[in-house]
Amino acid sequence: MARDGIELTDSQIAALERKASDDEACGEIETAHPGYLGPQDTFYVGNLKGVGRIYQQTSVDTYSKVAHCKLYVTKTPITAADLLNDRVLPFYESHGLPMLRILTEEPNTAVKWSSTITSFIWR
Repeated sequence: MARDGIELTDSQIAALERKASDDEACGEIETAHPGYLGPQDTFYVGNLKGVGRIYQQTSVDTYSKVAHCKLYVTKTPITAADLLNDRVLPFYESHGLPMLRILTEEPNTAVKWSSTITSFIWR
């Protein structure tokens, strides 16, 4: 098979077909409005001399792509809750929008947050 002047091997074609079917199976998250879904994650930034490890808490609105982030020296549920209470929830409240859902990769974090955060509803 030649496409754009490039010859693909059978294994390359098979890999492209698998990738296409993976993309279909996973799909994209569809959101209806700002505040509908806000994935939150922790990212290890690096180590600063005299400070130690630095972590970034990030939350992104999947509809509007507005992002909020803060740097911390610990990676705990408290820092995740702090980002929500200090930046994310006040931002949406100032615009008259509820933050309906928070998505994390760490299900235990959500359980720990439920006792820490009372200003929004888990769905």
